[in-house]
Amino acid sequence: MTRTKLLVSALSLSLSLGAFAQAAELVGYAVLPADTFASGPASGQYGGDGSKAAQPRFSSQPVQGFSAVQFGPDGSYIFMPDNGYGTKYNSPDFLLRLYSLTIAPKTAPGGTGSVKVGNFVQLRDPDKLVPFLIVNENTPDRLLTGADFDIESFVPMPDGTIWLGEEFGPFLLHVSADGKVLSAPVPTPDYSAGKDPAKDLVRSPNNPSILANSPAPGGASAANLGGSRGFEGMAGNVARTRLYPLLEGSVLGDTPGTLRLHEFDPATGKYVRLVGRYKLEAPVNSIGDMAVINDNEYLVIERDQAQGADAKLKKIYRIDLTKLDADGNFVKTEVADLLNISDPKNLAGFGPTFRFPFVTIEDVIVLDASTILVANDNNYPAMGGRGADIKDPNEFLILKLDAPLNVAAGVGRK
Repeated sequence: MTRTKLLVSALSLSLSLGAFAQAAELVGYAVLPADTFASGPASGQYGGDGSKAAQPRFSSQPVQGFSAVQFGPDGSYIFMPDNGYGTKYNSPDFLLRLYSLTIAPKTAPGGTGSVKVGNFVQLRDPDKLVPFLIVNENTPDRLLTGADFDIESFVPMPDGTIWLGEEFGPFLLHVSADGKVLSAPVPTPDYSAGKDPAKDLVRSPNNPSILANSPAPGGASAANLGGSRGFEGMAGNVARTRLYPLLEGSVLGDTPGTLRLHEFDPATGKYVRLVGRYKLEAPVNSIGDMAVINDNEYLVIERDQAQGADAKLKKIYRIDLTKLDADGNFVKTEVADLLNISDPKNLAGFGPTFRFPFVTIEDVIVLDASTILVANDNNYPAMGGRGADIKDPNEFLILKLDAPLNVAAGVGRK
């Protein structure tokens, strides 16, 4: 073989192995301390079994557990916490809200990165459209809590209303700009072979109908989706005429580790079809969030269940809704490895290589073709991401990608 052919062969091999791929670069960094609170009633009085302690742990409402992000006005962001303290039974005093945050990231050595918490939208059901009992059933405002819904994703609509994806149903929930429920929660159709999606449903163990008809001791549950495996991720197309809610867990009967992505028409409030399946790198992994790039391409966060030094996989992939493999799974392309981020300016203070090793990383949004924002869900008052005895803060990363995204007009920070 000639010298030229050898060089071409070596170059081809290097490219195929990704030898020239570079890590995403941290170009902005900010932290919101774990102990950040907003006005509201005392909370944290319930245990995982629903037992009530003599006193609540917190005198107001923690601003924590961010599970989704969208753009707000005037350069702000809207972040949405999930159901609060992790389960249906320990979160009846955690109020479901969306918070306005202004982020001033550190972009140069010696700078500071700050996050200011602004106003919030409180979810509520004063018109009694939720067809099952809620914690604040007999109050005028009927404020929604983490025992009513486990909200994990949301998309603001052009008319100012908001669609939310949640996990207890799993349901899609439609609310006004100021948080009032506009219609009954939309259940999830079952597209399994032999099922009729017009009447058969995907239901978790926390679905109200499952809880109301619990099996006899030792009997099989009618749930066909694991707990806390509902709509962790959801994105809209560019015009937001379609929503794409993504389950976090596999439906009973599906190949383990494959997650259903649905298409939903917000104008009619009805599901359109099953688009395909996202295949996890390992069945024990989870997805964390989903964000639009263009009408076909979307970002998806995938993570393992470990944290700190034990974390092995925290990545962001790109999928194309028009590209499926022979098994009906989306073709995935790695966009960023969150455990191998270049930080040449040492913005985060951890040296030239920055790791984002939190167990739950649940926020991503496209800023422009080369830049994305990523943040974690700190599961307040959990510890372990930055040290066994350190409360996990909320960290906000501005990442410059190695290769630009094909961002559609109308996507990104305008």
